[in-house]
Amino acid sequence: MPRRPGPSARSRRLARTLRRIRAEKGASAAEVGKKLGMSGSKINRIEACEIGIYLDDLEKLLDSYQVTQQRRVELLDIARHAEQRSWLRTRNAHFPADWQTWSDFEDEATGLRHYSPLVIPGLLQTPEYARAVISATSDAMPEREIDDLVANRMARRDLLSRPQPIQLHVILEESALTRRPGDVACHVRQLRHLEDEAGRGNITLQILPSNVGLHAGMAGAFILLAYDEEPSLIWLEQLVSSLFLEEDEHIETYQATWRSLTEAALTPEQTLDRLRHMAVLAGEESGTLVT
Repeated sequence: MPRRPGPSARSRRLARTLRRIRAEKGASAAEVGKKLGMSGSKINRIEACEIGIYLDDLEKLLDSYQVTQQRRVELLDIARHAEQRSWLRTRNAHFPADWQTWSDFEDEATGLRHYSPLVIPGLLQTPEYARAVISATSDAMPEREIDDLVANRMARRDLLSRPQPIQLHVILEESALTRRPGDVACHVRQLRHLEDEAGRGNITLQILPSNVGLHAGMAGAFILLAYDEEPSLIWLEQLVSSLFLEEDEHIETYQATWRSLTEAALTPEQTLDRLRHMAVLAGEESGTLVT
């Protein structure tokens, strides 16, 4: 039986953004409601995505919060298309908006299942590895912006150690682990960091060996986001765009792909053995002790 549709990804994004903006202003829902002639409970229900919001009410909220014109245009556009399922975002110069969209969904998730064929996922990266990846994939980006992105990426790792940490399950293509991010020392430190992280109770890591042949994940990387009280989402990221998928058939397709990949990959125990072996070999190649 098809699930009962929950709020769309756009609606969830709008609700969380309104809640965050109000918190940044230091105002309670009751205070905002009194000022605008709404009840505090209505504000709370809008922010919890329990009810939608009319455009005129949204305009009043944005006026009250004195949001920038750029953010105003973005939020009004999201509200106008709130009922549409699946959400394609084309990246532009305003990268922080795209980063915040992903962060909002990631923050609320209870679990992430990440298939990555090319690169180690951001939550498991060392700072130097993150810098190498960002530099390689962001043509001519100023050093200051790279610094900011690396700092943001490292801050996101708190999701793994907060009081109720996110459950992270990663399947990595073996080729992603043999692709060096610069010098051998950086490579070895990243492999050892993966060993340490895989020892956490909330992290599962599996390597998909290079000799596995053709497999279900060959269409590309994806992330499955799971929530306690909201429908799951799929996130696909490309160089200039990202896509959130939320239809039942899309979720089921990627869940089936994930099951196939977990069966084809090494077990977590085998993965740790493979990581240790790769770190030793890389260190021996350098001819030096890497710490």
